[in-house]
Amino acid sequence: MEKRLLIFLPVAFAIFYCAMWVDNTLHPRKPVAQNIGGNGAADKGAGNKAAVDKAAGDKGPKVDAGGPAKVGANEKNAVPGAPAAPPVDEAKQLPEQFFALGSVAPPGKENPYEMLPIFTSRGAAVVQIELADPRYRDLSGQMVDGKWQENRFGYLGYLALVADKDEKGCRVNVVGDGTPAAIAGLKVGDAIVEFDGKKTPTPDALFDLLTKTTPSQTVEITVRRGGATQKLSAALGRRPLAVIRPEIDTEPVEPGIAGKHDPLSFLLTLREADDDEIAADADKVDGEIEGLHLRTDNWQGKMVGRDAVEFTHPLPKWKLEVVKRYQLARLSADKPDQPAYHLMLHVEIRNTDDKAHSVAYQLDGPTGLPTEGWWYASRISPEWGAVALKNVALMIQGNSAATVNSMPLADQKFKAAEAKADGKEEPKSDESSVHKLTDELPLLYAGVDAQYFASILLPQQKTPNSSWLAEVRPLVLGEVPKDLARRKKIDVTCRLTSVVKKLEPKGSLEHEYQVFVGPKLPSLLEQYSSPIDPADNLGGLVYYGWFGWVSRPMVAVLEFFHAIVGNYGLSIIMLTVLVRLCMFPLSRKQAMSAKKMQELQPEMKKINEKYKTNPQEKTRATQELWRKHNYNPLGGCLLVFVQLPIFMGLYRSLMVNVQLRQASLLGEAARWCSNLSAPDMFWNWNGMMPDMLAAPTGWLGPFLNILPLATVGLFIWQQTLFMPPATDENTALQQKIMKYMTLFMGVMFFKVAAGLCLYFIASSLWGIGERKLLPKMTGAAATAADGSGAARPVAAPGANGNAGSKRKKQRGRR
Repeated sequence: MEKRLLIFLPVAFAIFYCAMWVDNTLHPRKPVAQNIGGNGAADKGAGNKAAVDKAAGDKGPKVDAGGPAKVGANEKNAVPGAPAAPPVDEAKQLPEQFFALGSVAPPGKENPYEMLPIFTSRGAAVVQIELADPRYRDLSGQMVDGKWQENRFGYLGYLALVADKDEKGCRVNVVGDGTPAAIAGLKVGDAIVEFDGKKTPTPDALFDLLTKTTPSQTVEITVRRGGATQKLSAALGRRPLAVIRPEIDTEPVEPGIAGKHDPLSFLLTLREADDDEIAADADKVDGEIEGLHLRTDNWQGKMVGRDAVEFTHPLPKWKLEVVKRYQLARLSADKPDQPAYHLMLHVEIRNTDDKAHSVAYQLDGPTGLPTEGWWYASRISPEWGAVALKNVALMIQGNSAATVNSMPLADQKFKAAEAKADGKEEPKSDESSVHKLTDELPLLYAGVDAQYFASILLPQQKTPNSSWLAEVRPLVLGEVPKDLARRKKIDVTCRLTSVVKKLEPKGSLEHEYQVFVGPKLPSLLEQYSSPIDPADNLGGLVYYGWFGWVSRPMVAVLEFFHAIVGNYGLSIIMLTVLVRLCMFPLSRKQAMSAKKMQELQPEMKKINEKYKTNPQEKTRATQELWRKHNYNPLGGCLLVFVQLPIFMGLYRSLMVNVQLRQASLLGEAARWCSNLSAPDMFWNWNGMMPDMLAAPTGWLGPFLNILPLATVGLFIWQQTLFMPPATDENTALQQKIMKYMTLFMGVMFFKVAAGLCLYFIASSLWGIGERKLLPKMTGAAATAADGSGAARPVAAPGANGNAGSKRKKQRGRR
């Protein structure tokens, strides 16, 4: 039976694979139009403007990606999903401006910044924020021509490119300090006309050429500056991680001037202004007061010193002026431990009128946090059910830190969109996630919490019982994917709504927020706290679940070993050895219990034959035999129960600890196993295997992983070496089922983190070596193990581990 099953499985798989190959040949997969946010408006998978429009769902006004945006062309530059602006006098419109603060050079004496934020005057928003620390590089990927591809191409820098038909090139609108573009001498206003000798008439063309490069490659860039042509040499780098970046329907994009994207980060508009307010039936994400376009208009922007940028927008209807100012934190030479992973966001509404006005505003939080590794990553939450990779995190005074799971909100939005498309009545929205705030229960912080990174708004309210916020609510952005596996990538943000305040003539409203943008390092998060109560910090964002009492000590031990050897792979192996040494008494007891079970096999076989028709007597006799030889059948399970919390603790550590993200087993030069918190990704087989298996949402994923195969192989080897022989047909069937279950578990955990596989491999090798070194079986056990009725002469253990030699010496003396 077993041989026939072993033959059937590969034959069935071969037939299935051939059928899928024929189907893929006759009906080839179409490229998925996705955008990954390189240095162009669309990626290689999108290919052209039509693909981008299709990926965006044809939402919002059409944008001409082939030419520069006209100054004041409100319809062409509107954010998708926002209500269309009414016709206005183009002469009164401001051109879109981009600003860069900070640097992506390694932080230190030469660079006092931890990040490089890019701002746009359109909505006075944050476009993206890249981290400068080389420990945090981009690990994302995308589908290109139907095949999964990692983003390992060269990095030039975010340039906010737009096609310039007059110059027949790509116009540069911003250059961040420390980027390869800035080091090469590229400037705002330059038109890139050639890249390594090839024409670049559009951002698409430039990006397509860039995806064919590698980090550390030197390229020649031809620019047209002031009517003259210049050649620049740029040494490309590795893409830094953008904690905040634009998205379109769960896929990262490069917005540029003409790009389509979901709402950017930290948009602000008025909720109420005297008797005017946002209509109740307005879109919950993009709605504004009629005639107001603070989310889509270009504000007047200017640099304030080196570390700040300020945006202003007048509101003539009410004679008000809205001001947003962003101030970037600097590293302090006097206080090296002081964190600098934050911006200060200053919001001000000035009343320039001679009469009073009542106003309230709403401020949106960050958007576009990383969803790298979404096809293998998993998150945990205090709530049951599927958990999205990005969730809204908030804390209200007097309450513990809370996380609003985005999956139910995404499901609700998807059902509403389906009902609307079918002409049915939309289901009533669930307002249970909206949190009302009072002076006694003010908001301490709110933002978006991703797997390894977070962006959080901390209101700088220094006086208790004077909350300036009325409510905070989570929002789901963009279209919700139909595929449940992709739905966990849904983009979310939070919305803070202020209380209504009466502004006296020439008076103003001023609020300030500290905006944390960075990795979820416990030591870093604990330094960001609310001014109301310094004890309430962001440390609660690191959540290990029920096994936190195991995960935290294991992380501490890992960091200790890493400080010695400098490699997290070796640190995990050293941790495994330490754990197995601590559990050696239990594992030895388990081994001795298994050994005793083998010795009792002949007696148990006799009992089974004797009481074949009397189950009660067979049970009584078996228990009597166990009691006589002091055997506990549950003794062998003790080690499994002890290892379970350790296994879960290490698994949670890999899924939460940002230090293990991007930690390589063999060093930065090796692509294989370059991220211990992800599968080892030995070989990309996505183009050769059927989608059901090798797609990102397939059973096995787009990569062949070696470490899970080695883990399963060692498990089966252990079973073969140490499993006692079957005494009857039922026992034999159970052992066969265990082998097949091991193979099935290998399929289920094929996408497990490489670091966890290292733990299993090291633990299995230790267990095999440990059992091999234990005393060998006595005669009865050897007879049972032989499978025949005759006993084999096996030496009993002696003082020196070789009792047989001792007996020969004694016989010689006689």
